[in-house]
Amino acid sequence: MSINHFSRFSGINVRTLVAVYTVVLMAGCASTRLTTVTLRDGTTHQVEVVNDLYGLPVRFANDQIKVEDLGLTATVTPGKDDLEFVRILLAELKAKGQFVVIVTSPLDRSASATLEATGPGKISLTFFPKADYPLIWEGIDQPGVHWFPFHFVFEEKESKQSFEFMQWSQMDYRTWKYAVTKTKEMK
Repeated sequence: MSINHFSRFSGINVRTLVAVYTVVLMAGCASTRLTTVTLRDGTTHQVEVVNDLYGLPVRFANDQIKVEDLGLTATVTPGKDDLEFVRILLAELKAKGQFVVIVTSPLDRSASATLEATGPGKISLTFFPKADYPLIWEGIDQPGVHWFPFHFVFEEKESKQSFEFMQWSQMDYRTWKYAVTKTKEMK
């Protein structure tokens, strides 16, 4: 089984994406702006994006966590033709402790994932497989730019202290097709 990570930048390896994104943001040359996003249910949201060609969502950061990427990953299982896509959060968890992480999304109010993370350190959390949560993935294989909001709640097991944030992800049809094609080629 191999796992390939894809983000908005045409399937670039996540390490490359993180390095490029970090350089851009740390260099101070990346200004931000608000863009209006309308979800399928008609609700509108103001999303802070990097003011560049791609208009990617700004990654959440505070003194407890720094999001490095919110994308998707494909699991290739030998003998299976279908690719198994799941969402993935890559972050630097700055807070110390053992955390229960609850992930939800306004795209499917019935969807919830419960995960665990340990900090401080790098974390990688996978959630909402495409096969099991079609509403959360709806439209990704259609033309256009697609927005995916996720709400994360981190609760430390011992102290019960918690923090939460909303992180948006964006992907266009061209990038999705590239990710699927490249994953199938590597399979």
